[in-house]
Amino acid sequence: MLFWIILALSIVVTAVFTVKRGLNVKISDLAVKTAASCLFVAVGIAAIISNPAVNLTFGLMVVMGAVLGLLGDIFIELKWLQKDNSDTYLTFGFITFMVQHILLIAAVFITYPMTLVNALICFVAPIVVLIVSGLAVKITKMDMGKFKGLSNSYGAIASMTFSVGFMTMTTYGMELSQILFFAGGVSFFVSDLVLSQIFFTEKGCNRAFVVLNHITYYGAQILIAASLFFMK
Repeated sequence: MLFWIILALSIVVTAVFTVKRGLNVKISDLAVKTAASCLFVAVGIAAIISNPAVNLTFGLMVVMGAVLGLLGDIFIELKWLQKDNSDTYLTFGFITFMVQHILLIAAVFITYPMTLVNALICFVAPIVVLIVSGLAVKITKMDMGKFKGLSNSYGAIASMTFSVGFMTMTTYGMELSQILFFAGGVSFFVSDLVLSQIFFTEKGCNRAFVVLNHITYYGAQILIAASLFFMK
């Protein structure tokens, strides 16, 4: 019951934040966003408490990743609120989210042993992302400036989250927990694609993209945290 209550609360607060958040960020937006992000961390903790079968190492690494996601959310919001230190907060945001993805990837490799071939296949998505990113920049006219290297590195690592999720899901019997983790990884990557348009293109910073980014991002965090509840 605890898990379902916190999950429902997380969805409601996320919906409130998504509706409330506009293009002009306010202190109140930071407060509501922090509450929404704290709740996806709480979903992960409640899932571990409620599921005796959960792999504790995997669960704790996912929750630690969610805490880093919470910190990243605060940094990204401060980027809009503290214009003088915008680049610094964006850098911190990139780094915290990158470490979250590294934790998620490591959790999968530790918990779900793979053959060498399967492990190598997991690196296909990052390689594709790095190759395609150059073309995408030209098509969308993104101006990443000094964040180009950091952004491309982050994109490659983020893509590996869903590639290891896919490999685990297809190798270990399509269990619900694995499907949710994979879906979360895909949604996370989509949210990052949208966010790159918001950050690095002139037309990207619009209400529709902001809403889409928050739906896919919070959806990802909640799906990944909720996957722990169904782990066997």
